[in-house]
Amino acid sequence: MSVDSSISIRMVKSELKACSDYAKKCGWLISDANESNLSFTVNMTSPIDNETYILSVIFSDYPELPLILDFIDPTTDELGSRNAFPNSDDSFFHKRNPPFICSPCSRKAYTDFKGVKGPHSDWKMIGWRTNQKTGGLVDVVRILQTIYSRISNEKKYNGRMP
Repeated sequence: MSVDSSISIRMVKSELKACSDYAKKCGWLISDANESNLSFTVNMTSPIDNETYILSVIFSDYPELPLILDFIDPTTDELGSRNAFPNSDDSFFHKRNPPFICSPCSRKAYTDFKGVKGPHSDWKMIGWRTNQKTGGLVDVVRILQTIYSRISNEKKYNGRMP
């Protein structure tokens, strides 16, 4: 199964445009969508401890399939390391090795995603937006806002993952 990449590109560009004002207000740096590898990055800084998090987003086959969400270590440029991820009191930023965002919006949370083998064999990637566990995280805007709200929440955020 493969979504025409032009559909993914149009959808992501539209969703990024929809969050541009919010991104400016929060000080995010969003790269242009890289059309050749269907990706973009977002730099977000926690207002609690001024830690910068670099979110890598791959949007191949989006919106049919969820995004591939990962973090890049700002000091080593390593993708997916524990030090790249925020730490929280819940399982949204899942501490498993390798860490991942545990939500239906994140392809790495699924058992059938190659390479990671996430814990959720009970979730299906096709139709991910209708999964009751999405909590409304069905587009780029809401996903980015949720990540930022978690690194801005003094009760949930605990700095970088150890």
